[in-house]
Amino acid sequence: MKIVFLLSHVPDPRMNKRISVAKRVGTVSVIYVNRTSQDIFELEHGDIEYSKIDLDFPPSDQIIKRLLMSQKYKRIALKILFQYNPDIIYTEGLDSLDIAVVYKRRFDCQIFYEVADLRECYIEQPKSLFKKIAAYLIKYKDKKLFKYVTHLVITSEKFYDVYYFNLIEKDKTIFMPNTPDFSVFKNYKKKSEGEFTVGFIGGIRYLKQMKMLVDAAKLVKCRVLFAGAGGTFKDFDEISEYCKVNSHVLFTGKYNYSRDIASLYGAVDCVYAVYDADNANVRIALPNKLYESIYCGLPIIVSKGTYLSQLVTDWGVGLSVSHNDVEELAETLKRLMSDSSLRTSISKNCKKALQYISSEPYNKSLERIFLKYS
Repeated sequence: MKIVFLLSHVPDPRMNKRISVAKRVGTVSVIYVNRTSQDIFELEHGDIEYSKIDLDFPPSDQIIKRLLMSQKYKRIALKILFQYNPDIIYTEGLDSLDIAVVYKRRFDCQIFYEVADLRECYIEQPKSLFKKIAAYLIKYKDKKLFKYVTHLVITSEKFYDVYYFNLIEKDKTIFMPNTPDFSVFKNYKKKSEGEFTVGFIGGIRYLKQMKMLVDAAKLVKCRVLFAGAGGTFKDFDEISEYCKVNSHVLFTGKYNYSRDIASLYGAVDCVYAVYDADNANVRIALPNKLYESIYCGLPIIVSKGTYLSQLVTDWGVGLSVSHNDVEELAETLKRLMSDSSLRTSISKNCKKALQYISSEPYNKSLERIFLKYS
């Protein structure tokens, strides 16, 4: 069985985990766009074939430029797909799904479509006329394309409840939480000394909340570790410039997930995952940091009013703050720094929550579904 991953970006840690599962059941190849404005992730798998497409996707609000670049992506990707002749195309993003459907209409194959973030227009009605028209066109395209989707893969069950229940049957939907591959944490050693350090580990975005962390940490005199590149070079340059006079902030830059993730988590005392909760997707998405922090026994700080906050509270594995209140974040950091019994309690709750975050049952389920099409 031949499985091709069709991605409009360099494979990230989440997609690399899917690739690992696919390798168990067939021959895997990856077609990916190397976005020239980004440099976040490195290729992880040395035993599969990659086909790189060098393009720079403009933001989605630059509609004409985006359409032109999408058409170029489609032409190049289809030529490569014809060469690979896959049994399964595993993809994410409407640009890539459109390409997969064009291929499927000519050749018999199965399409697995993964969603890790939901567009705001899927959740809330846009206010401006232009955005309403754009939302209508996107949803119309969704309905056309989803007729050809074999399975929908989601990282938060809320995605199906909020939007996809109208597009695909529940029994064709696969829940794959963005849980860690525990093997990459085998050398993890919990930090036990040195200055209290708050870590943001991953692609840097939501710059307002990143700056809020820098400001709050300065107030309470703790350190900040930013591990990862920016969503774009511009993002990274902006946060770097903001922190230029702050000696309490350290940047590691881009890292190799499998090689470096254990040591990065071993360098922090708590994990920062406060995003812009005014964003509808943020309110229902579940980031990998939730599962990684639990596995490492570290408290996680998240935004109030989110599904993530609900789980963190239910499991007792962290604390929630307003996404735009520096003072509240500073008080929360101060509390974590001074209250060792709170940190111990959270660590114990993390051990209890391990039952919810094992990736292997989900990987086995995906593997069995892949095998149905062999």
